[in-house]
Amino acid sequence: MNFKLTEERTRRLILRPYKKADYEVWFDAYVNRLEPLNKWDEGPVPKRKCSKRHFENFLKKLKELGRKDDYYRYGVFKKKTGELIGHVDFDIFVRGTHQFSNFGYQIYNQHWGNGYGREAARKGLFIGFRQLKLNRLEAAINFENRKSIRLAKLIGMQKEGIKKRYWFEFGEWTDHVIYVANPEDVGLNPSRPF
Repeated sequence: MNFKLTEERTRRLILRPYKKADYEVWFDAYVNRLEPLNKWDEGPVPKRKCSKRHFENFLKKLKELGRKDDYYRYGVFKKKTGELIGHVDFDIFVRGTHQFSNFGYQIYNQHWGNGYGREAARKGLFIGFRQLKLNRLEAAINFENRKSIRLAKLIGMQKEGIKKRYWFEFGEWTDHVIYVANPEDVGLNPSRPF
């Protein structure tokens, strides 16, 4: 499938696919993170893992996954400074008559506490529905990740239920609570399936 992936803007942010010219802001965003603030926070990435070659491989992998319609990631950039502060992503589960994906969001810890997560994730829903023509976005969240659950609620996602032993993390299978959004949940008309 070929989708026209374009930038989307909020009051303070730009969400868009990465470009080759983003290497320096990508490098800064990864190596300048604070030490991990919770168990889902990756903390800073060693400089040796943030070389230009690593970035080019990252771009190549994203392009290949998008070409296969498997996965899409949009960088979240500050409008004023151009800093990369996080991302939203879409892991396509099913197309055809279902049109749904897992929806993820992350703001890097040096930018926490400014409301960027809510602003970026809300716009991410629109990207999933408008640009990627999805009908259902599902966020699978570990029960202990209270901040992510709160954010899902804030952007209008609805709790649907629990999936047992759904995600392998921290060396074990963990249960996850599922939050879901459809186009009408965010004020959009449902799109027709392909």
